[in-house]
Amino acid sequence: MTKGKRVWIIGGAVLALLIIVVASVKVSRKNTVLVQTSVVKRKETLISKVTASGEIRAKEFVDLQSEIAGIITELPLREGAAVRKGDVLLRIDPIQTEAEQASSRAQYDAALAETRAQEVMIINAEANLRRDEASLRSARAELKQAEHNFTRAESSFKRMQLLHEDGLISRDDYEAAQNDFKSAQSRLEVARAQASQTESQVEVSRNNIEQSKASAEARLANARAAMANLTRAKDQLKKTTLYSPLDGVITQLNVEKGERAQPGIMSNPEATLMTIANLSVIQAELKVDETDVVSLSLGDVTEVRVDALPNEVFEGEVTEIGNSPIQSSAVSQEAKDFKVIVTLRHPSSKLRPGMSCTGDITTDVRKDALVIPMQALTVRDVEVDRDGKYHPPDLNRKSAQRARAAEGAGDKAEKKELEGVFVVGANGMARFRDLKTGITGESEIEVLENLKEGETIVSGSFQTLRTIKDGAFVKADKSAKSDFNK
Repeated sequence: MTKGKRVWIIGGAVLALLIIVVASVKVSRKNTVLVQTSVVKRKETLISKVTASGEIRAKEFVDLQSEIAGIITELPLREGAAVRKGDVLLRIDPIQTEAEQASSRAQYDAALAETRAQEVMIINAEANLRRDEASLRSARAELKQAEHNFTRAESSFKRMQLLHEDGLISRDDYEAAQNDFKSAQSRLEVARAQASQTESQVEVSRNNIEQSKASAEARLANARAAMANLTRAKDQLKKTTLYSPLDGVITQLNVEKGERAQPGIMSNPEATLMTIANLSVIQAELKVDETDVVSLSLGDVTEVRVDALPNEVFEGEVTEIGNSPIQSSAVSQEAKDFKVIVTLRHPSSKLRPGMSCTGDITTDVRKDALVIPMQALTVRDVEVDRDGKYHPPDLNRKSAQRARAAEGAGDKAEKKELEGVFVVGANGMARFRDLKTGITGESEIEVLENLKEGETIVSGSFQTLRTIKDGAFVKADKSAKSDFNK
């Protein structure tokens, strides 16, 4: 074989091999996906914030409502006026309440007089009882004397009777003894009747005392009821004048002199006469979503922006976190909001209760944090081992081989949803890698494990991240620029 012919043969073989390699690459990359990419990098400071809206309020305020109905006769102050604790705010016509107080006092005095009269009756009944008890003692003494006389007369009569039967005494002496016996017997019966009558009188006196005491208790109860009515009438009369319960400013005045005040109830907020607020401490009352409130803690630094003052930012800190969701009249399955109170450190005199505001609450800060774009994070349903760990599959092994290997190992692969990113290798292949993440910033999220600084990841588009397969070849879209890579 000549040298020239050998060169032609070698050249043809190299060309054929080159054609085969190019064709193989084209075949392997015929499904290349156009993606947006980002590089894992470190950020000097990553700040996690929760944003919520709400309104400005005073820390200490009170909505004043009247507890009695009546015409407002005095209203010395106007809206915006400063007041001190104890200052008179308004007066309600007191004529009706004064009349009710006078009536209650008269009823109390009458009940008290009846109670005292009943007490006198008890004293008299006790005196009568002592008198009757003395009479009873006298009657019992007379009864004993009559019994003694009867016994002696009976004995004398029996002796006289024996003597008369023996003819030793005259008939006149016998009849005299018989008369003395009958007289003693009559006096004994009279004494017994007198003692029984006196005992009954004592029992009646005792019953009268018990009855008088019961009546006295009833009169005393009536007096207490009358006293309670009098106390209530006095309280109602005092409430015709409303005093300021705190130092502050009248931020809202809903009535005028001559209008009728209505007793305030929870279901009638229109009964509020005025609102007084202490503007020395201003707060922002924010509504925070239930998914965000768990990351808040007392003392979190907050930036508050008020819609009416767009060029000013007020610093504050979280001083109260609600434990129960804000109640809403509408029953729905929507997410719940929790009340969070932020106290402003240096409030402006321009702030007014009720102004709309937005608060940015700083929940955490990381220094020199490894971060990726939030949109790069995706969720995949992948196979894990019995310990729940994910191992990237070997894409070069056939599905049948994997199935036989799993069957031979006697293990059944479990599925689990994991959060992760697609890392782009040097050969342009995107492989899914599960991650452990930390705090979230405005557009970045912290990576704690399983990524290194400088690695390239797929960050878009959203539709691509939803459909891309593990092991797919990707190509960076140069026309799509990401702020993350700047």
